[in-house]
Amino acid sequence: MEFFLFLLFLVFFGLVVAVFTYYAKILFFSAKSNYRREELTEIRGDVLRIFLNLLESSGNILYGSLVFFGTALFVWLWSFLGSVLGEKGPGIFEHIFHLPIFFLALFFSYPIIKEAYEGRSILGLTKPALSGLALGNLSSGAVHYGLDRDLYFLFYLLLFFLQAPVLVFLWNQESIFGVSFEPNSSDGSDLDWGRGDDGEAEGSYGMDPMDEDENPLAEESEPYGLGDDPFSDEFK
Repeated sequence: MEFFLFLLFLVFFGLVVAVFTYYAKILFFSAKSNYRREELTEIRGDVLRIFLNLLESSGNILYGSLVFFGTALFVWLWSFLGSVLGEKGPGIFEHIFHLPIFFLALFFSYPIIKEAYEGRSILGLTKPALSGLALGNLSSGAVHYGLDRDLYFLFYLLLFFLQAPVLVFLWNQESIFGVSFEPNSSDGSDLDWGRGDDGEAEGSYGMDPMDEDENPLAEESEPYGLGDDPFSDEFK
């Protein structure tokens, strides 16, 4: 039951942060100033693309997914130590083991890791790892708060507002405190979640109507109508 709720909250918070990421992109991180109504309301496809994009690791969705779900599951199991060592209800051990220790450790140590592994594909695992640690922490906290009230609500709000804004910057490929978490140091300025300037998905090409001048059959008249007989009388 708890594991099912954990997975449910994991997907829920992932989609919620993806929605925040999309609107933050068009409001703060985009050069466009005018948007059509469809770009502001019909966002389901863009939200799913954002969520699936975080699972990729240098273009490999398998490695990214394993790291994301692995780190999220690790944080969920780690939170159970608070229940084992502490008493029922909100206590000091429950709050200690729900602190985003691993998320903060990876976040602040990333500049050193990036310098040590510059140019290697392992840096592509940073985004799914940070996302898994953050969303796993929020999901496990929601389960413990919802079922047993093991956490104070204000403490859980602090966890959310500490990690969610970082994920919004991370998923928008924006620098955080001057540090870019993209392996190629991209600032994400050309990220449009697969939409062109007219709101259509890239890669969808329409069929241009053929001009009559280019159509070899445009000026060719049919010698026979529906009521004409193509054979002369000598063949009858």
